[in-house]
Amino acid sequence: MLETWGLTAAVFLPVVGAGIIALTPKRNEKAIKFFSLVFSGLPLLLGILLIGPFSGHRGGSGMRLQVNAPWIPSINARYHVGIDGISLPLLELTLLVTFLCMIYSLWHVPEPHNPKGFLALCLVLETGMAGTFIALDLVLFFIF
Repeated sequence: MLETWGLTAAVFLPVVGAGIIALTPKRNEKAIKFFSLVFSGLPLLLGILLIGPFSGHRGGSGMRLQVNAPWIPSINARYHVGIDGISLPLLELTLLVTFLCMIYSLWHVPEPHNPKGFLALCLVLETGMAGTFIALDLVLFFIF
């Protein structure tokens, strides 16, 4: 399961967290910060776990951990994601930097002190950044 959909889960978990933060009342700042840490930490954990299956593949270079499923058949767009030797470190770095930003944001929320909006948008940004590194379909790349 990790080899097929682990990459997708690592990229889309932050959007799920952003949705949960959007539904959390604004006055509950501790819960918002907790959700931001959880939904940026879980993708980082998944990303670290993906290193094992990625390096376990033998047989030279090329894309690994691919998912290729039909998505919009009328324009022949597919949900085609995967990683190679260049995109894996970029993905890992994106997940790590976002997690570190969330830790920093626990104490330093920029003005006008709106942690709900700021942290939710950071999680959406994480999905967009990580998605650009794994997208193998042009339509999917531009959506990210």
